[in-house]
Amino acid sequence: MMKEKQSFQLDFSNFVNAYVKNIGGKGPKETEVRVTEDTIIYYLRGILTNREKILMETPEGKNVVLESRRLFMEQNKNYRLTQFEQFIGTKIIENFESWNLEADVAICVLRLEEKVFC
Repeated sequence: MMKEKQSFQLDFSNFVNAYVKNIGGKGPKETEVRVTEDTIIYYLRGILTNREKILMETPEGKNVVLESRRLFMEQNKNYRLTQFEQFIGTKIIENFESWNLEADVAICVLRLEEKVFC
């Protein structure tokens, strides 16, 4: 079961990296996935584009980057969750995202309708 869980975590990490790169033009530099019974938590490091890093140098730029990411995530939510559900094989009942743009990281939590592993 441990090998199966590790294999899923690697596959999910690769899926997230490809998805983020496909929709955003740049994938994270590092992705870490943790799976519990009915929850997937994934950390993304190195999420900012070069353009966003430059914008982050000013207070108004920070607001622009944060707001544009928030709007994009909101607009893309239904498509994203559908893609993730298809990959995981179960419905996502709760979804949380948070960024620390100064640290160039994000965390996402997916609570699932069914357990991934028994």
